[in-house]
Amino acid sequence: MSRPRILLVYPYIEDFAAYDHFAKPLGLWMLMDMLHEKADVAYLNILQRNLPELGLKSKADGTGHFYEQVIPVPESLSDIPRRWKRYGIPESLLYRRLKNLAWKPDWIFVSSGMTYWYTGLAYTIRLLREVFPEARIVLGGIYASLLAEHAALQGADYVIPFQQPRKVASGLSELLGISVSAEGSIPCYTDVEEYAYAPLLLSLGCVFRCEYCASPRLLSFEALDISRTIRAFDWLYEEKGVRHFAFYDDALLFRWEKRLKILLEHVLQKGYAPVFHTPNGLHIRFLTEDMASLMKLAGFEDIRLSLESSEEEFHLTHTQKAKREEFFQAMEVLSRVGFSQRHIRVYTLVNVPGQSLSSVEKTMQCIFDAGALPMLAYYSPIPGTPDFERASMLTDLSDPLFHNNTVYLYRSGIDVSYVQYLHQIEVGYRHSVEKM
Repeated sequence: MSRPRILLVYPYIEDFAAYDHFAKPLGLWMLMDMLHEKADVAYLNILQRNLPELGLKSKADGTGHFYEQVIPVPESLSDIPRRWKRYGIPESLLYRRLKNLAWKPDWIFVSSGMTYWYTGLAYTIRLLREVFPEARIVLGGIYASLLAEHAALQGADYVIPFQQPRKVASGLSELLGISVSAEGSIPCYTDVEEYAYAPLLLSLGCVFRCEYCASPRLLSFEALDISRTIRAFDWLYEEKGVRHFAFYDDALLFRWEKRLKILLEHVLQKGYAPVFHTPNGLHIRFLTEDMASLMKLAGFEDIRLSLESSEEEFHLTHTQKAKREEFFQAMEVLSRVGFSQRHIRVYTLVNVPGQSLSSVEKTMQCIFDAGALPMLAYYSPIPGTPDFERASMLTDLSDPLFHNNTVYLYRSGIDVSYVQYLHQIEVGYRHSVEKM
């Protein structure tokens, strides 16, 4: 029996805004790791930014703008006063890359992100069908897991409606007629073509059940193979010259001595000088002085904390991540080990159902006074969460396009001018620290 030929594709995004802030399809990279010994695998990230033809610039940390094209806004979003764009490489370049593959794929696995990105996904599938009409297309990822029935309407032959690696491996074994295992899998880095920075993943899932987040529905907490991760880190650092690393974990500090501590001690023992980033935010409750000190020594620069709100009522009704006093304790710890205000940003949720904007302003002031910078995170309704049900009472969420945080912002009844005022405060805090 011949080995299946599989093309892994991360699709176009259609949205009002999108930016590469350490954004890579780690789900596809884990799938690549599961399949590489069982199949011939090719990979294509349509959001790839480092192609010379695109002429895109990057910041020192490797992040930057995606290639974009302005396209007509969907009729159902015509009331939103923003331009609609398609993010990803030009179609002509996509066709050329597909036709230059060494072989025609038997299978095309397409991943998905946000539920409200499905129009870009459907567009991608149409292009893939045009080039490879005989290939069978399999759709997976976050959108496919949250809204499997809706995802089944986007042109794929099969939908994988779950995220857990073992369930994915079992489903693929049945679909492909080969034995696929998730045992010991971590993201594969060897064939991804992008090394301006590298995402790291030490665990899957989260240990909290916040009412605005779908992480517990998608994944249970699971530690990944730390020894394989360390070998991958060495290869990225020594062979590819990667210096900026971004952790994707939702619970990076949970039981840190079994994963993060081991990695950071290895980094120091090897004499490496990386820069670590935490775009997903750190759980404040787990932060200790020993931990923060090691993080500082090992190269953490961009510290992002997940507070969401300083209001006690918010934490009683939406999240159990951190209490106000725990945040102050964490800030004292970070200050003692040498982190400055310009490098500590604290996520502050805006427009969660039932939340007042005055409470957001108070939270921002609280964060700044404590020695950090508030960073506004605009709420988007996520199917299957309690807050989604609350949001659906404020506006129509029947089309996944309406889950977009910009769309929800304009339709939820919130005072948009107040939100703009809060953004000005956020920028003002940042500029005041940059001048110090």
